[in-house]
Amino acid sequence: MKEYRKDVLTVKDIAYMMDPSVLKLDTSIKDVEAMVEACKKYDFGSCFCWPCYYPQLVEMLKGTNTAFGTSLAFPSGQETTETKVYLAHEFMKLNPAENDMVMNVGYLKAGQYDLVLEDIKAVREATKGTSLKVIIEAMVLTDDEIRKACELAIEGGADYVKSGTGFSKDPTTLHHVEVMKEAVGDRAKIKVAGGVRDLDTMLKMYKRGACRFGIGFTSALKIIEEAIAVGHDIDMSTID
Repeated sequence: MKEYRKDVLTVKDIAYMMDPSVLKLDTSIKDVEAMVEACKKYDFGSCFCWPCYYPQLVEMLKGTNTAFGTSLAFPSGQETTETKVYLAHEFMKLNPAENDMVMNVGYLKAGQYDLVLEDIKAVREATKGTSLKVIIEAMVLTDDEIRKACELAIEGGADYVKSGTGFSKDPTTLHHVEVMKEAVGDRAKIKVAGGVRDLDTMLKMYKRGACRFGIGFTSALKIIEEAIAVGHDIDMSTID
């Protein structure tokens, strides 16, 4: 995805930064259809669902401005590398623009950094030509672990470091974004997922360096409606 850092954001800018998803345990094809209708209306940047619906999602997105994204080893990250690579090759047949993989956080917390790196590099090799995000699940990590996760993601070839899956009980915080930004600098982009449910939170995270936001479909609709209700472009200098 092409990202922009802007001092003033329009509603279209805000929609583009959002990647809505339908990833509840009871998600049905009807939920996917509703998400795509919203993508047609608002031009969200990309969108995500469970793999069983990928073929239908790809067809539905034809003619829209919203990109198709996949999730590898979602949400645990603890599948084998071979499984992740197999899925990556299968998903690549559908020509995704985005691939989000979940880091094996168990490896990370045990200090098995070589295994973490091998895992990321293998998926990067299998997803050449697409944007790769590595999900680190920041809310279960210490600050030092977040920094190490970011370094490994970058070394492995990630285009983005992503804060979480949205499946942890705790949300991504402003502090998490600050630590991630400090760690990655300009070497990778930052995507936030998990706990972004209102426009104010999203804007504060954008100001701290995040540029993409993985948001549950219901919350994405709420946020875009908030942005429209503002009634004017948003000057980022007014955001704390």
